[in-house]
Amino acid sequence: MLEIDDLTLAYGVNRVVRGFNLSVGQGEVCALLGPNGAGKTSILRAISGLMRPLAGQIDFDGKSLLRRSPDRIVLDGIAHVPEGRRIFPEMSVLDNLLVGATVHIRERAKTRELIERNYSMFPILKERARQAGGTLSGGEQQQLTIARGLMAQPRLLMVDEPTLGLAPAIINTLVDTFRALKSLGLTIVVAEQNADFALRVADNGTVISGGEVSFSGTVEALRDSERLRRAYLGA
Repeated sequence: MLEIDDLTLAYGVNRVVRGFNLSVGQGEVCALLGPNGAGKTSILRAISGLMRPLAGQIDFDGKSLLRRSPDRIVLDGIAHVPEGRRIFPEMSVLDNLLVGATVHIRERAKTRELIERNYSMFPILKERARQAGGTLSGGEQQQLTIARGLMAQPRLLMVDEPTLGLAPAIINTLVDTFRALKSLGLTIVVAEQNADFALRVADNGTVISGGEVSFSGTVEALRDSERLRRAYLGA
């Protein structure tokens, strides 16, 4: 479903990603693993059209994304859940969800169906529907931002650092959420520093160190990988 070949990304003269390759099949959960500053967020931004590559190719469902605008990429079926949640704190939970449904907001029946589907998956959001998003706990806000992404009815969901700042008990709940999403047949790319979480939810993973791939393989191979430890702890 997603194919990235020889991707190079830069901010000014600083190259943050070099020669990156990735292949994600339909229905797979793929983890991008690496420490802070490894280039994970930049890769997600490039896929969603928020960052233009210096070189390389990004194909989704056999079609190039390089000349497509971010709004068109959402219509193609890709939703990007950003790092740091970035909800609208003064807006209600319901209104935050409706922002995610902008691509089909005039289709009222579909929008209502998607809202109810998210309420079923995240019951706390139904309880808090009229509450300001900024008053939710960190874990509840993370549920809200994932649900907002799902309102676009994506085929590929990209989630950036979902466990950032969350307590261990909340992270365990998030594991269940990702497994539920996978059971729906959704393809997921999750960028994470928390290797333990990523390896609990993913089918395979790619370790990024210094903007380059240091290892790629199944979850089982990653668990025993010396390269994974080196990527986090250094040589």
